[in-house]
Amino acid sequence: MTIMRFCRLGDGRTVSYREQGKGPTVVMLHGWGMSSAVFQSLMRPLAASFRILAPDLRGHGRSDPGPGYQLKHLASDVEEWLGTVDAKEICLLGWSLGGLVALELVERLGVRVHKLVLMSTTPCFVQREAWLAGQPAAQVKVLARQFKRDPLKTVESFFMQQFDGEDLDDVTLQAHKREILDACPVPGKEAALGGLDTLLNADLTGCTWQRVPSLVLHGECDTIIPPSAGRYLAQHLPDAQYVQLDKIGHAPLISQPDYCARVIKDFLT
Repeated sequence: MTIMRFCRLGDGRTVSYREQGKGPTVVMLHGWGMSSAVFQSLMRPLAASFRILAPDLRGHGRSDPGPGYQLKHLASDVEEWLGTVDAKEICLLGWSLGGLVALELVERLGVRVHKLVLMSTTPCFVQREAWLAGQPAAQVKVLARQFKRDPLKTVESFFMQQFDGEDLDDVTLQAHKREILDACPVPGKEAALGGLDTLLNADLTGCTWQRVPSLVLHGECDTIIPPSAGRYLAQHLPDAQYVQLDKIGHAPLISQPDYCARVIKDFLT
């Protein structure tokens, strides 16, 4: 059973997180506009073998907002929170924006991270002159304008886009939406726009990463982050393997949690 917990950081802000299971610690980091609720279906099959911890990033879910939403700010909260939950040695899983935060944490935590799983992750979310495996920058700016007008509708629309290319009926999609989006409030304006600004500006292409055994999972039909971005990570991380998920979009942790859990468990054990 998943337990919702809260802890207080040194500056008085609260971090909320989900916890389930016992065993080696696996920390899961969610993506933009979402919360730790996205991991509920993935946590269940893994909890028999691992202690799963899934925090709400700064300003998302039920975690307090803070001054700044760059990768260093999001990672700093997670690093401090880890010091309060008896998680000295961890396996780290990041999905989408959470994968970028995970890459930042690997640099901060060093040998404390035993293994790394990156799901639907990119080193650079937007297209640049030498990087075409991303969204046009104009599309991120459109998303920001839409959020200012109607936050809930924007997050719901973005959520549904994550299943593009998958053979899911509307009843299933609506059930996923209720389970994930009804579990936590939409992030506030500051957090949502700050997160989009981070996606617009963060660029980790060309970085040299520490050696940590890594698994890169990416859906074949991902329209938010192209599979070529995942392949780039697998090629440039020092010790990585790439698994492509056929006929799957941006959120395999939601649409195919049991299959993902088997692949992840095999890698972690």
